[in-house]
Amino acid sequence: MGELEARLDTLTTAILVPMRATKYVDRDAFAQLGQLVGDLISEIGDSPDISRRLAGKLWFIFTQALTEAEHSRSPDEILRYAWSYQDQLEQLFGPSFSLGPPTPPGVPRY
Repeated sequence: MGELEARLDTLTTAILVPMRATKYVDRDAFAQLGQLVGDLISEIGDSPDISRRLAGKLWFIFTQALTEAEHSRSPDEILRYAWSYQDQLEQLFGPSFSLGPPTPPGVPRY
């Protein structure tokens, strides 16, 4: 898990710094981020345990991309990548609703 978190930190910088500075979307970095989420899904399987710190880092990229899109004259590309990434996060964390048994109160997936 430590190696995946280190990769996430590197990708966070690669994605958000140019996005913040020039509204540039680094497609390669987003592709690597998608691979990282896929690796996380493979590693944790059905386990409900993802640290809050890691969950926060994963969602931070999404929320910051949405913020940068708000401050862009042409937000379409940023939004496309942000929402595509959100779909991957939903695969990792699950949807907010489920047909299965409810999660006990106070026991989040992260």
